[in-house]
Amino acid sequence: METELITINDYCLKYAVEPSFIGALEDSGLIVLTVIEENKYIHYKQLVEMERFIHFHYELQINIEGIEAIMGLLEKIKRLQHEIEDLKNQVHLREPGH
Repeated sequence: METELITINDYCLKYAVEPSFIGALEDSGLIVLTVIEENKYIHYKQLVEMERFIHFHYELQINIEGIEAIMGLLEKIKRLQHEIEDLKNQVHLREPGH
């Protein structure tokens, strides 16, 4: 399990990120941290999302609330794309000869 986790301190040092930014992401529910013996860790499965959040915040100057809004919109787009695919499949199945 430990090989799948990186400490917040190590992550912040490696990527030049403020620990308070990580805390704000956790507080907003954008990431979930693992706590082991009073130390907080980021799971490797979340690193791609973390890179996205870092880009939004540090390079594009988007605050946590803005990141929440962006992620909500991206999730909505994903749901709508799935819905469109489902509807296309339904139409395709109803076409004559299928």
